[in-house]
Amino acid sequence: MNDWHEEIREFLDSGNYPVVINYYEKRIAENPEEITDYWYLGLAYLLNGNEEEATAIWLVPFVELLPEETDNLNQNLQEILLREARRHAAKNNHNTEGIIREKIVEIAPDNLENMIKLALCNCRRNCFDPEILKLLSSLLERGRELTEEEIKDLYLLLEFVLEIPDDATIKFLEKIIPILGNDNKFVQVISAKIDEIADRKQQPLWGAKLLAAVVDALPNKLQNIGRLFQYYSRASRDEEAKIYAQEYEKYSETLPQKVSAYYQLLINCISRDDWFNVPQYEQKLREYLEKLIANPPEEMEEYLAVGLIVIPPVFFYLRDNLIENRHVVNSIGRIFHQQIHRIFPCIGSSFSNRKNQQPRKLKIGYIGCSLRRHPVGLLSRWLIKYHNREEFSIHTYGICQPQDYITKKFFQQGVDKSYISSSGNVKEIVNQIQKDEIDILVDLDSATNNTTAAIMALKPAPIQVTWLGLDSDGIPDMDYFIADPYVLPPEAEQYYTEKIWRLPHVYVAVEGFEVDVPTLRREDLEIEEKAVVYFHIQNPYKRNPHTIRLQMKILKAVPNSYLLVKGMAGKSTENLFKTIATEEGVNPNRLRFLPPAPTEAIHRANLKIADVVLDTYPYNGATTTLETLWQEIPIVTRVGEQFAARNSYSFMMNVGLREGIAFTDEEYVEWGIRLGTDEDLRLKVTWKLKRAKHASPLWDALSFARDMENAYRQMYEAYQK
Repeated sequence: MNDWHEEIREFLDSGNYPVVINYYEKRIAENPEEITDYWYLGLAYLLNGNEEEATAIWLVPFVELLPEETDNLNQNLQEILLREARRHAAKNNHNTEGIIREKIVEIAPDNLENMIKLALCNCRRNCFDPEILKLLSSLLERGRELTEEEIKDLYLLLEFVLEIPDDATIKFLEKIIPILGNDNKFVQVISAKIDEIADRKQQPLWGAKLLAAVVDALPNKLQNIGRLFQYYSRASRDEEAKIYAQEYEKYSETLPQKVSAYYQLLINCISRDDWFNVPQYEQKLREYLEKLIANPPEEMEEYLAVGLIVIPPVFFYLRDNLIENRHVVNSIGRIFHQQIHRIFPCIGSSFSNRKNQQPRKLKIGYIGCSLRRHPVGLLSRWLIKYHNREEFSIHTYGICQPQDYITKKFFQQGVDKSYISSSGNVKEIVNQIQKDEIDILVDLDSATNNTTAAIMALKPAPIQVTWLGLDSDGIPDMDYFIADPYVLPPEAEQYYTEKIWRLPHVYVAVEGFEVDVPTLRREDLEIEEKAVVYFHIQNPYKRNPHTIRLQMKILKAVPNSYLLVKGMAGKSTENLFKTIATEEGVNPNRLRFLPPAPTEAIHRANLKIADVVLDTYPYNGATTTLETLWQEIPIVTRVGEQFAARNSYSFMMNVGLREGIAFTDEEYVEWGIRLGTDEDLRLKVTWKLKRAKHASPLWDALSFARDMENAYRQMYEAYQK
């Protein structure tokens, strides 16, 4: 017999298994020698949820009827169960399919086809079983040649299991490499999936582990070593990242590869707070960049060309040298622009049809990878909120980013049209922007995201503007860079390829910040109430030893004072601060190292523990300075030449606060001491900040939106001439 009897087919299809059970029990009672009836009776019990009864029924032929034909009986039962499993799989009844295949494993653990199907079925019904994957890995190791269907199923299985962070997944991947590793499809599937996991799904550590397991089987090994460095870096696994940065440098040969190698080594040093070794890598990176600028190759590997744009901004953290830093940024921007047009030829369009158009709503597009709960998203949301929709049509373009409530409320529901690209496909995004006929495209990622930079380099809109981000990235096709009267010195214009557009007051304004209940208390930190508490709240890139040394001078001069250091503060961070403290004659016991706060709102509430916040230099705080001012806390900042060294200065000037603004190192120390020792001065600053909330341009997001809109109108009018 090959299948169920026709008499019970309708009951089987409707799931009326008791009728099916009764049918086969009667058949067995009438003819106990018909073996297949036992198989179907047991299967009916199994489908009805009676697993023990099913097992008991299946044992009868083995024990009572034909014990000497065990192999034949086993094979016959397997075939029937496999056929039934396929029937349910065809109907997408994966729960039932899985139950049947699990029984097949019990009676035929060496059935490779079934094991593959079961692992795939488990994934489809969201009940991943690492033990099944381990068994499958063992079977694959035996080296049996696979059928075309089995290979097809393995690829389907890969799509599922690669997303499941488990040691069994890695072992499975290692076993499958000898089988599929030489197949181009394997390379494409594995590379795309790892990109999706590490980048778009924001699981860089798992992506790194997967890539490490297959890196030797993939082409372009050096490129993949670079990807491993990136993934481990994003996962804050800096020691692992260091290993791959060193390996990348070891095997790099070409000039662009050397540039990439020393960039990796440099930023890894900074991330690990190993600032004592930064100078050697900074020098080598500068040397190789100057060689690249002097002799740019006509062609370079795509990943190196696309990655060029994010390299120069590292110097903003190291030196406050407007002329030198802009030279490197602008020169690399030109090379990046040339390479992007080589990689994406014939993309872009003429905008001649936009000239002399009748008055209409201007279409403003905002593009970035941070349209979410991220400093850029948190700051730019207010402009989106207050745009005049009668005169402006607002479009947003999200690049490879997770989506949260900020994304949905402000950048999707709060705009006329939203486009989120999960793939980051440059051509598709450029085509979409052109299709939408955007008049002014605003880059929110300047110098921080190479995909966004590549899109801007292809100029999909007639007017392109850089706002927020780190600084402008020097791409030739960028038209304007948004600034204000303070954030760039008057002479800066001559060093930018973009036209600097200075708004009348401030280059960004917000309506405030969400603040929760504080979790930090002085007594928990063993700090008495009358002590003076200084706060250092920046990320590792801004912990320049020069500034830390100035902060220690302040601490030394102010009795009964402490410095709190917040952020990813590991042993290397503690060693950095404690070493400098000791060198400056400050007891390291006056330092406190704090973990990141659970949420941004709690972080802001915790700022209130500070008497004075000490800003960083040559890269100031930006969002952190705004948060400090919103919480009405005195701050000391060191003003420099470059954009990154003048953020806090701009914000403080716009709230009418001069106390704490230093133009030299000596003034920085003096202000730190004055604010630490003069309680009345601190109260005066707090009073000023409280009053400024009602009158300052910094907190007037509605007026700021009008200023930006006036700028857009003037930009468009200039374009029309």
